[in-house]
Amino acid sequence: MKYKNFVFDFYGTLADVLTDDDSEQTNEKLAVFLTSHGAAYTTEEYKASFHACHARQMKEREGSIYAPTGETIRFPEMDVLLIYEELIAAKGVAGARELAVETARYYRSVSTVKLKRYPGVMEFFGKLRANGRGIYLLSNAQREFTVHDLELLGLYECFDGILLSSDYGCRKPDPIFFGELTRQFGVLPENSLMIGNDRRSDIYGAQLFGMDSVLLVTGKELAAPVEGVFSTYTVESGTYQEFEELLPELLGRV
Repeated sequence: MKYKNFVFDFYGTLADVLTDDDSEQTNEKLAVFLTSHGAAYTTEEYKASFHACHARQMKEREGSIYAPTGETIRFPEMDVLLIYEELIAAKGVAGARELAVETARYYRSVSTVKLKRYPGVMEFFGKLRANGRGIYLLSNAQREFTVHDLELLGLYECFDGILLSSDYGCRKPDPIFFGELTRQFGVLPENSLMIGNDRRSDIYGAQLFGMDSVLLVTGKELAAPVEGVFSTYTVESGTYQEFEELLPELLGRV
């Protein structure tokens, strides 16, 4: 047995996604939505307020101490629900948390242009299961968006464990986030494999954690060379058909 556990990124690795995150149209829709629920914002006020809250949250988290382990966070992650909650509370609206959840879900619905599972993912998972391997998700993502997306694509029940960066205040490539694999699930870097499409987060993070990795080149920009950052394996086509050709070696059968 070469690799006991296979740790996957989500967006760009298991799912082909395109979002219209910070466009004028999306910001306008969010401002209208909040206004209709009693938190009156113009488009420009909403955009400026969101970015200010985001910047402040990230500044507060960078260099802070991660309470469970005492380590220092180097790569912070935002919590979009806290940002929406702050924006709503600033307008004096009661039930800010509940409306923040609704806002996050609405945002995702209006900003998602494309979301589909890559061909061959389920078949690949099936072969890992047939060989008794663990399957985990480690994603830089917001829980309120991602659980819905995983369920929509039929992937939520496929994992032995799911870790989403918004729950921890840090993101890949931070070793703290990778360390949650060990802390929660007993996944050890020396017998596990990280699979992702982003060299700076997935591959560099695995390297910092001491874990081997596979770079799936589903997009040239995120897979572009970075000095000193190398994957153990590279799937140049970004397809699971090519990835499957590596399986005998990854399972320790060659």
